[in-house]
Amino acid sequence: MTVELQNPATAHRTRNDDARRKEERRRPIRSQIIDYLASNGASKVADISSDIVCSRDCVRYHLAALEKAAIVRSNISPGTREGFTPFYALTPAAASVRV
Repeated sequence: MTVELQNPATAHRTRNDDARRKEERRRPIRSQIIDYLASNGASKVADISSDIVCSRDCVRYHLAALEKAAIVRSNISPGTREGFTPFYALTPAAASVRV
């Protein structure tokens, strides 16, 4: 059994590089969501998911991040969505930047 030891001085670089790569992978999906909403207007998760070929859970995750950043908004507030189908749209500020 071989155990590889990392140099403690460089171990943080690997963790930071991994985090940076994960963030970079998220950006294309968020850009696709923003482009979709800019082209199609208010849409539900299922429609966005089928267009950008990404799972609904993945789309929900990224929509939550975009909503927190005030780039998208929903017609139903986050605490009351159970049992309802929210529609997401770009915020007026985000839409004006895209035009």
